[in-house]
Amino acid sequence: MLPILQWLPPRRWAGIPLAFSLTLGACWTDLSGQTERLTGKEILSSPASEGSSVAQNPFPPIPTPPPPLPSPTGTPGVPPWWPRSRADDSPYAVLLSGFLQGVAAQGGALSQQGILLWTATGDVLAEHLLDQPLPVGALDQLAISLMALETWGYEHRFATRFLTNGRLVGERLVGDFIVVGSGDPYFTEANVQTLARYLRNYGIHQIDGDVKVLPSFRLLGQTDPLASGHRLVTLLQEGNSPIRVTGSVSAVEQVPMGTCTLVLYTSMRLGSLLQIMNGSNDRVMAQTLLAELGGMAALQDYLQQRLVASSPLHLDEAMALRAEDISLEQETQELVLSPRALANLWEQLSFATGGDPTTVLPMAGIGHSTLRVRTLPLGTSAQVGSTAERLMILGQLPDGTHFVLLNQAPDLGILRLQQDQFLQELLAVN
Repeated sequence: MLPILQWLPPRRWAGIPLAFSLTLGACWTDLSGQTERLTGKEILSSPASEGSSVAQNPFPPIPTPPPPLPSPTGTPGVPPWWPRSRADDSPYAVLLSGFLQGVAAQGGALSQQGILLWTATGDVLAEHLLDQPLPVGALDQLAISLMALETWGYEHRFATRFLTNGRLVGERLVGDFIVVGSGDPYFTEANVQTLARYLRNYGIHQIDGDVKVLPSFRLLGQTDPLASGHRLVTLLQEGNSPIRVTGSVSAVEQVPMGTCTLVLYTSMRLGSLLQIMNGSNDRVMAQTLLAELGGMAALQDYLQQRLVASSPLHLDEAMALRAEDISLEQETQELVLSPRALANLWEQLSFATGGDPTTVLPMAGIGHSTLRVRTLPLGTSAQVGSTAERLMILGQLPDGTHFVLLNQAPDLGILRLQQDQFLQELLAVN
């Protein structure tokens, strides 16, 4: 035997014990069958029974495995990360399961992943924690958009009036310069330069009086009227058509008596302003509109009444809202919504825009927006948001499939790629 072992290559030596063990096991199984057929006399005379009246099995029996633990999902054999759907073999559930596994693999907590997929007719395709409120970040702009549309209307324009109670003496306006705004969220430095040109066309090169600003004037989204007034004076004096101001700046609550209008500026229509705000995720514009609408507490009350009280009839019954689906974080005063609350918000916004949310939202592959850094399917209309370790997106694929993704993971770059790939695979299912 020794010369044979020396002749065999090293890799084949390792197979000899395994082959010997398998042969022994096979032989033992065969001998066991023969032993069962032997009579008692034959057993006593057999070599295996020497010194014993009964042959002993040298191999211990294989223990019976314990029964499986109950599934955390309540469904036998289904792991806790498996999403709920109308059918266990649904391609949407399988796709969503793979997405959740990928998010969990990079450290995302499954208890922080709110996901909902539904059709244009309101049927749920698959979901994970659809009723768990989670931070929504910039997705609150959809709620602001809906409240603004139902408060003012799509064609509404914000007016900003510039008044005076003085008179023109040469190239000097002797008297106060009064600014009356109406909450325009997009009054910018360019508008101030246009104002300066208008004043110079009137022959006004200097204002010998005070600049008085009413609360609803918000320059560059500044919520403080006094700060807006100081910035206005600075821009007027530094522009290409400078207007010198000799008086002070103050904030007043009402228009003084005996004034007349010098210049009237009207903004773009509200729908276009919302498209700019959502397309660029302009938080300054969002905060300006929100302040004019009454603040975050007023927005929460509006959503409680608008969404909870009147859920669209065509939506699946699983998407019916409760008051707990909408709340505010006490410390940060940020909006917290469940995936089904966002789904209801999307449906109401779609109704408010005549069935075309792209009139106030960006679309992938069209124009310059926050979606240009994503690899979403062309024609996807969506709003995105992010906070620390969170990435959110809500929208509609070109085939009409709707989605809510409220995800948490340590690496937002990887998470963004995972979301985009998931949405592309979701479109491919159809």
